[in-house]
Amino acid sequence: MKTPSTDKRTHERYDVLGALWGVLEMPETAYIVNVSSTGLLIEAALNPVLNSVHAVRMMVEGDAIRVDTVVRHCRPGSNGRHLIGLEFLEVPTSLLTSIELVGGDKQIEVIDSGTSRS
Repeated sequence: MKTPSTDKRTHERYDVLGALWGVLEMPETAYIVNVSSTGLLIEAALNPVLNSVHAVRMMVEGDAIRVDTVVRHCRPGSNGRHLIGLEFLEVPTSLLTSIELVGGDKQIEVIDSGTSRS
């Protein structure tokens, strides 16, 4: 007699042997609170994990600049949002030369890359 399966999945499941790598993109608009040559403080709805790596896309002089950052701190802000301290991993020269143009009224897009380098 065959024992009935308790697995209620519609599709068959496969075991993965070894490491599996992937990328998750969840664009989120954030506001810059302050910025320096080493990082920035943003206000956003997401609550990232400390030491997680995220891509940030900033508009500087009409050009989109992508910068990889790492979350150094996160604390509650206003209206259910969070104040997130991001450290730049590598800063493009174009961003360094235009850093004074990026102010509190600018918007950026945080792309949750889903990659952690901790």
